[in-house]
Amino acid sequence: MKQGRIAFYFGFVIFITLFNFYLRPVVGNPLVTEEYKESTSYINDLYYSDEYFKLKLLLPEDYHIYEEIIQNSIDDNAEVTIKCEKECKEIFLKAYDAVYLDHPELISFLGIGSYLEGNNEITYNNMNNLGKIRSLFGTMRIEREIDIVQRETKDMTDKEKILYVYDYIASHTYDSIFMHFGINQSIYSFFTKGSSVCAGFAKAAQIIFQNIGINSYLVLSDNHMWNYVEYEGKYYIFDATYGTTFYDNSARYYNGLGMTTTGVTEGLFNEYYPEIETETTLKELFGV
Repeated sequence: MKQGRIAFYFGFVIFITLFNFYLRPVVGNPLVTEEYKESTSYINDLYYSDEYFKLKLLLPEDYHIYEEIIQNSIDDNAEVTIKCEKECKEIFLKAYDAVYLDHPELISFLGIGSYLEGNNEITYNNMNNLGKIRSLFGTMRIEREIDIVQRETKDMTDKEKILYVYDYIASHTYDSIFMHFGINQSIYSFFTKGSSVCAGFAKAAQIIFQNIGINSYLVLSDNHMWNYVEYEGKYYIFDATYGTTFYDNSARYYNGLGMTTTGVTEGLFNEYYPEIETETTLKELFGV
């Protein structure tokens, strides 16, 4: 009898955990329509991608490189060889960056460990991918975390939403331990482990902003990643990694609403972004 009660309680706890983290119904991203799910841009329900940087950085004959990078991440292929019609190192690196910027929802895309070029082909190694099962359950878990954010921000103004996202991201831990292993380069570590680095923070912010109705862009430099966020028709710097560094609520905590942790304000492909406000910052506008 006692063993039966223990088994019942144990099973009940497991059911509640599974329901809360993986099975609970969610509002979902309103931009991810059934029509979008039929497109080649669709990866999962977290994010709608217009593949803006694919269109800006690559020629149509090079789209297959971009698409193969995505598919090989999804398929968890450790070593990949991509054929090119010409010398393809520059094209490959542009396609790689475009995937980074276009698809923050690709949680299995953790980075590339190394690559070699030769004979009109490039061979690269995916960095410690998650695998299909972890990617599936990770996506389900993230959907339910974002659902909580959607509900909590439902009646907020745009200013309140932006500050909410900044505080939400900054409340997570900067993960220096696994910096070189790749797992913190996607939103997986941010939402499931509570820690990440700039790439995970920026991608998480990008996905959250879209799900709560705020326009934003991902921005990539040589050694950092952050966002440009729209407020009242203008775009501003938003770097929540700054907030994670000063989460003790010191005077520097909200500096990420005006500058980046590296001091760089323009990304690798800045000519393709809207004009960024530099005379006034969100920190000044919001009085924080």
